Amino acid sequence: MTDAKPAAGTLVPFIAGGGLLAGLYLTSYASFLLFHTLVELFSVLVAGGIFVIAWNSRRFAGNSYFLFIGIAHLCIGVTDLLHALAYKGMGVFPGGGANLPTQLWIAARYLQSVSFVLAPLFVNRRLRPRIVLAAFLAVTGLLFASIFSWGLFPVCYVDGAGVTLFKTWSEYAIALLFLAGLVLLRQRRAAFDRHVLDLLSGALVLLVGTELAFSRYISVYGPSNLVGHLLKAAAVFLIYRGTIETALTRPYDLLFRELKAGERALRESHQRVSSLLESITDAFFSLDREWRFTYLNSEAERLLGKSRAELLDRDLWTIFPETVGSAFDTGYRRAVTANEAVTFEGYYPSLERWFEVHAYPSREGLSVFFQDITARKRADEKLRASEERFATVFRIAPTIMVISSLQDGRYLEVNAAFEQHLGWRREEALGRTYLDLGVWENPADREAIRAVIDREGEVHDREIMVRGKGGESIVGLYSGVTIELNGETCLLSLIRNITARKRAEREVELLNVELESRATALEDMNCELEEANCELEATVEQLETVNHELEAANTELEAFNYSVSHDLRRPLTNINGYSQVILELFGNGLDEQCRQFVANIYDETKRMDHLIGTLLNFSRISRCDIRLVTVDLSDMVWAVAQKLKMKEPERQVTLTIAEGMTAYGDAGLLHVVVDNLLGNAWKYTGKREHALIEFGVTDIDGSRTHFVRDNGAGFAMDQVERIFAPFQRLHHPEDFPGEGIGLATVARIVQRHGGRIWAEGTVDRGATFYFTL
Repeated sequence: MTDAKPAAGTLVPFIAGGGLLAGLYLTSYASFLLFHTLVELFSVLVAGGIFVIAWNSRRFAGNSYFLFIGIAHLCIGVTDLLHALAYKGMGVFPGGGANLPTQLWIAARYLQSVSFVLAPLFVNRRLRPRIVLAAFLAVTGLLFASIFSWGLFPVCYVDGAGVTLFKTWSEYAIALLFLAGLVLLRQRRAAFDRHVLDLLSGALVLLVGTELAFSRYISVYGPSNLVGHLLKAAAVFLIYRGTIETALTRPYDLLFRELKAGERALRESHQRVSSLLESITDAFFSLDREWRFTYLNSEAERLLGKSRAELLDRDLWTIFPETVGSAFDTGYRRAVTANEAVTFEGYYPSLERWFEVHAYPSREGLSVFFQDITARKRADEKLRASEERFATVFRIAPTIMVISSLQDGRYLEVNAAFEQHLGWRREEALGRTYLDLGVWENPADREAIRAVIDREGEVHDREIMVRGKGGESIVGLYSGVTIELNGETCLLSLIRNITARKRAEREVELLNVELESRATALEDMNCELEEANCELEATVEQLETVNHELEAANTELEAFNYSVSHDLRRPLTNINGYSQVILELFGNGLDEQCRQFVANIYDETKRMDHLIGTLLNFSRISRCDIRLVTVDLSDMVWAVAQKLKMKEPERQVTLTIAEGMTAYGDAGLLHVVVDNLLGNAWKYTGKREHALIEFGVTDIDGSRTHFVRDNGAGFAMDQVERIFAPFQRLHHPEDFPGEGIGLATVARIVQRHGGRIWAEGTVDRGATFYFTL
């Protein structure tokens, strides 16, 4: 039952409005002029009512939409009244014809449609009503002057021809403006009461229909005129319901709706502010007049290291006693005392943090935004140190360095190299331009460089000519880049003095000319050399003949060696055998001296046979083919050393052999080298109680050099030339037995590998043999 009453109350006005429209329609049958007059007077009354209500409530309304519409309808109502008085048959404006009321109609509709388009722009804005009223009155006055006095307003109706194109297209344009007003109104629907919004929307729709009906206007008393005025009356009725009647019957809905919306907005604002304070990256807390915490966000909890429960309603100075007397204490109290926003930075020792603080006083207390700037402070410190390093480098750099204004070339800073190379003291240069000093021999070069820097931001190694204070020319390599200095775009220039280098280049060019002349002389010498080459080729042919002869001699030598190995060894073998038989068969019958003689014969023939074999081997080394492979010298040395240890296991010998030694050569010949060198070291350390032998590798003059070092008998360095000669011995055979052919064999093998061998020694302190391959 309670829901039905409002519904019935809502329908009554619309039933009454419907009856009103029906009555107007019936009136048109009696007198169209009466019908038209009633419709227009109703419109004028509603327009006046809208203005009165809107103007008197302007101090209370936050929504300026109705105020703007009310002011506009004052002018619209006046224009509609003139339109009604000028209508055909009223006789108020004799001789006006149908054009005058039609012009006034179009003027009124333009005012109304434009006001509905502009009004939504002032929904949430306050306007100056007197200025708006003056503007509308001025526009209306201009329209009246253009219609009544100046004759500037376009003709809308021609007697005998009907409406003009201007009038028809104006109806369409006005309809579009009403549609635009409807769209803008719906976009801002949150600012209106739902019931009022629907009434105004319906009125705008009916006004669009009104204009479309009048676009079919044929005559003053035609049917389209009737329909258009009925639709206008319906639209005016809805505007009446939405503004005047609502304002009279439910004034709080219209005048104080903004206050209710403001209360809701305030609650929502508090919620948004709280959400905002929680979402911002800054920490925030608020204090009341007694310095008690009233609010803090989660970031403040994190930075202060305390929760809301620990802080809310607690005194700041009690919770954080370290702040008393600090920059925080001074800043907060200054903000409250001076009632002004204060920004400062402070270090809080217990938290080991730097904070940037913005304190804002209010009637309730103090609002504080702060953020952790510890990282920024550290970065600033690093930047300051970096700037100091740059300043030091700038000051002591040997290259000319200049900081100047990019715009006018005014020198802002120069280094010591500038003073040294160009002769201008720093005090003389600062504040003056490159033109004042005449530094650039060709100022166009600087402009060209400036163009490159403007385009690319930097330039590198551009050759330029500059002039010193004394007028001397200096050739330099220029590099430059733009930098920001105190908010000004500056140019950092580096000029490397290459005058000496350019002078040297010129000298080189002169030398090249001289070399070219010498090259010509060399060509002449080449001709002579070619002739000498011809003679050399003849000599080579002779050498080839000699080589063939040497090959034949080698063949004969091999035959001789074979003969020696068989013809000489057979008698020696027989003598050796006879000596052995005599000793075995008749040794007991011989006296001691005779036995000794026979034994000596046996030993000497055996040594002679060994010597013949050694000579044959030595001769073969010079003729055998070399097969180059990669040889592991470390393994080879270990093998030879093991054999030597097996022969004399009782000796105390420390062997040091480097790991990973390799060589590129003939494996068999290198084995002979290792066997002889290691055997020599083993032999000549035989009289040491503790022998030391080392086989290693080192780098001498950029060459990989192998060596064998021992602490044996050694030798005198003045005898070193004899050591690699065949059958040359530096020690007595009774002390160290041997034939004196081993080192000569080693030297021959090393030479065949393209290397060299040498020795160093000291008597009774050992020797070192070096060889390369």
